[in-house]
Amino acid sequence: MALKLSEFKSNLVGGGAKSALFKVELQFPTVRDENGTLAVTTPPTKSEFLIQSASLPASTIATYDIFFQGKPIKVAADRTEATWDTTIINDENFGIRIALEEWSNSIANRDLNTRSKVFGEKFEGENASYKQDITVTQFGKDSSKLRKYKFKGSWPSAIGSVALGWENNAIETYTCTWIYDSWEIATI
Repeated sequence: MALKLSEFKSNLVGGGAKSALFKVELQFPTVRDENGTLAVTTPPTKSEFLIQSASLPASTIATYDIFFQGKPIKVAADRTEATWDTTIINDENFGIRIALEEWSNSIANRDLNTRSKVFGEKFEGENASYKQDITVTQFGKDSSKLRKYKFKGSWPSAIGSVALGWENNAIETYTCTWIYDSWEIATI
């Protein structure tokens, strides 16, 4: 039996969610180094204006096999968390990029491969001091908040390159790959 177009339309609530209606709110560590200077600079421009693309989190429960007479039986194992990627627009003050580079350098110094003393395993709430929570909010066409996700215990693991070229006249973007402990559906 074929489905009618009118049935499809009546089951597509709100006409479907639009992927462009979102914002990402990054939080940066606000600890001070051994000399009292800020270890990570908070960028002057808010991330919600310069995060060009992101994704809602995937949900994966791993499996393992138990064998019975040579036949594998799939059993649910632990939940696994994938990395999470964002694409960031680079403004001329490099605000977010500088803050990400400082954050990354405080976690693993380029020269000595050491962690800043202030970024040790000191915990602030649930997170070690170098980890922060990040939120992604999806909006409806009427600006209402549809869904909000919180990536708990996040930190930048890879800051992507910025492509330069005389033949390119586009605004610069780069990716940032994030590691996080877990995600949850946050209260709207």
